[in-house]
Amino acid sequence: GNLASALNASVSGGDDNEATEVGASVSGGLDGMATGEDASVSGGLSNTAFGDDSSVGGGHLNTAVNARDNVSGGFNNFASGGDSNISGGSANIASGQFSSVGGGKTNQATATNATVGGGTSLTNGTAGTFVP
Repeated sequence: GNLASALNASVSGGDDNEATEVGASVSGGLDGMATGEDASVSGGLSNTAFGDDSSVGGGHLNTAVNARDNVSGGFNNFASGGDSNISGGSANIASGQFSSVGGGKTNQATATNATVGGGTSLTNGTAGTFVP
């Protein structure tokens, strides 16, 4: 079953979904968790939004860890930098603050303001730079 266990938390469908912090929401899917304040999971399978104001748009096994981290979709993506973003793809990591990965596979943006546009197995560990 679904669980909404905090003030203004909501779960609007799916199964085995949990919204456990103030204002957290899960909009559907299976085995989604929104545990940060005002965090949201919009669907998919086994997605988790831990950080306050973090979000996961869908997909499978995506995780948004810290405040305002976002994963739009894809598979097995991990946004943890705080204000970091992953648009999609698979097995991408955005661990630098304000970092982003546009997509692709096994890419990493590890420094502050670092961006990887896409591709495969690219790493950007230099602050404020872009790897296409």
